[in-house]
Amino acid sequence: MHARRVSAPRRRSKSLALAAALGLLASSGLVHARPWIEPGDMRARHSLQWLVDQGCLNIPLSTWPVMWADISPALDNPDAAAFCRDSLAWRYLRFERDFHASERLQASLTAGAASREPLFRDFAGGPREEGEIAARLEWVGGGLAVGLAGSYSHDPRDGDRARYDGSYLAGTLGNWVLGAGAIDRWWGPGWHSSTVMSTNARPVPGVWINRKSARPSGWRPASWLGPWNIIAFAGRMEGERVVPNPYLLGARATFRPWRHLEIGLSRTAQWGGEGRPQSWSSLWDSIRGKDNLTAEQGEGPGNQLGGGDIRLGFPLGSAAIGLYVQATGEDEAGSMPSKFMTMSGVDLATRWWGGEQRVYLEYADTTAGSWSERRPNVAYEHSTYQTGYRFNGRNIASTWEGDSLVTTLGAMHFFRNGSDLGLTISQAHLNRDGTMRGRAAGGSVPVLELPDAQKVMIYAASYRRPLLGGRITLAGYYTDKEIDTVLRSWSRGTLMASWEYRFD
Repeated sequence: MHARRVSAPRRRSKSLALAAALGLLASSGLVHARPWIEPGDMRARHSLQWLVDQGCLNIPLSTWPVMWADISPALDNPDAAAFCRDSLAWRYLRFERDFHASERLQASLTAGAASREPLFRDFAGGPREEGEIAARLEWVGGGLAVGLAGSYSHDPRDGDRARYDGSYLAGTLGNWVLGAGAIDRWWGPGWHSSTVMSTNARPVPGVWINRKSARPSGWRPASWLGPWNIIAFAGRMEGERVVPNPYLLGARATFRPWRHLEIGLSRTAQWGGEGRPQSWSSLWDSIRGKDNLTAEQGEGPGNQLGGGDIRLGFPLGSAAIGLYVQATGEDEAGSMPSKFMTMSGVDLATRWWGGEQRVYLEYADTTAGSWSERRPNVAYEHSTYQTGYRFNGRNIASTWEGDSLVTTLGAMHFFRNGSDLGLTISQAHLNRDGTMRGRAAGGSVPVLELPDAQKVMIYAASYRRPLLGGRITLAGYYTDKEIDTVLRSWSRGTLMASWEYRFD
C-alpha cells in the first residue's frame, strides 16, 4: 500500500473543536477501526469494481473513501456465488477487512522518498515530498472511530514539515456518519484523473456527513434510485492566498438505478474568506448557485464547480468492461452547470495467467467549454478567488491543471502472491493556451503550474510487493523532455519508494 499522507494546514483550531464535539454523537453500532477504504490502494479499487461489474456487489463506487459498512456484509455472505468467493478480488478485500474490522488499537508506520517532489499524481497516490515518515494510530469503540496521524516531511514546498493529514474523528448516528479531520477524497469514475476532486492536493481539513450504508431507500418514491449515497463537507483553506482562509464546501450524491449503471452528481464551492461576505444570506446565495451576477446586482458570493458522471459496467464471462464519462461545469447558465471540463474512458478487467488484470484508456480535456465554445484561462480560476481551485499550490481536481488535453493508456497486473504491477503512458498537451493563470499572495505557496504550452509524453511504472512484514512500493515516471513550471524545470525522471508496516 502507498505511504499514508498525514499532514494538515496551520490554522485548525475550529476544525479540532468541531471534531471534539462529535464525541456526543456515538451510537452502539460497530464501526471499523478505519470505517472506510481510502483512495490510494489501486488493488482494492480494482477488486471492488470487478465485483460490482460481475454482480457480486451492488454499491456506488465513484465516491472515495468507500464505507466498509457497504462491503463487509457481502464478504460474510455464505450464499454468495462461488465465482465471487473464489476470486482474488474477494480474498484481497477480506484480508483488508479482517485487519481493520476488529475493535482494537491499530498502529502503522510508513516511510516514503522521491528523487524530487512528484509533479503528477493519479489514484494510486504515493509520496508527496522528497522525504516523508509517518505514524498512525486508529481505534474503534462505542460507535466512535479515531485516527491520529502525524508525519514529518523533508523540505516541503508549502513549508509544513509537521503534518496531520489522515487524522479524523468519526461517529455514527443511525445510518449516518459524522466526521471531522483531513482525509483524502476522490470523486468520479476515472482511474487516472478527476475533473472535480482528486488526491492531487493535500486534503482540506473540515467536517462532513455521509450515509454509512448505501442501502436502497424504503421510501417508495425514492426506491427507483437503488443503492445510494450522499456526502456533504465544509473545510477551511489556507491563509496564504489572495483571499485568505476561504471555506471549501462540497456535496456529492451517487446512486445505482440499474445494476449496470452508476450516476454521480457533484458540486463544490469556495465561499467566504477574509474580506468576503460570510453572512447566512451570502451562504444561501452560494448554495442556490446565485453566483453569476450582473454589475448592477453586485459581486457573486463564491466560486463554484458542478456537474455529473456516469459509468456503465457489464460482465463478459469472467471479464468485465466499463464505459464512463465525467463533466464538470466551471460556470452556470439557467441554474445549470455550463462550460464543461470533461473526462471519459473505457476499462477492461480480465483473469489470466493466474492473476487479475485491468486495462484502461482515459481522455481528459480540462478546457472550460470543451463540449461547446472553448474558454481558455477559465477552468479552475476565478476573478475574485485568484489563487484558484487549489490548496497549498496544487489543483484540488485535475493533476493536469486547466487548459490541458491528455490521453492515458494504463495497465495493471495483480499477482496471486499479493504483488501488483502498473504501467501507464500519457500523451499530454499541457496549458494549451500558454498563459499563467493562478495567483499566489505574497509569501504564500507558489501555484504549481506551467508558464506556457508544452507537449510531453509521460511513461510511468509502479511495483508493490510484501517485504519485511510490510509492503513496499517502487514507482517512477519518465518524460521525453524537461517540463518547465513557474518554480523550475522538472528533469525527465522521478523515482519514488514507500514502505508501510502494520503492527498486529
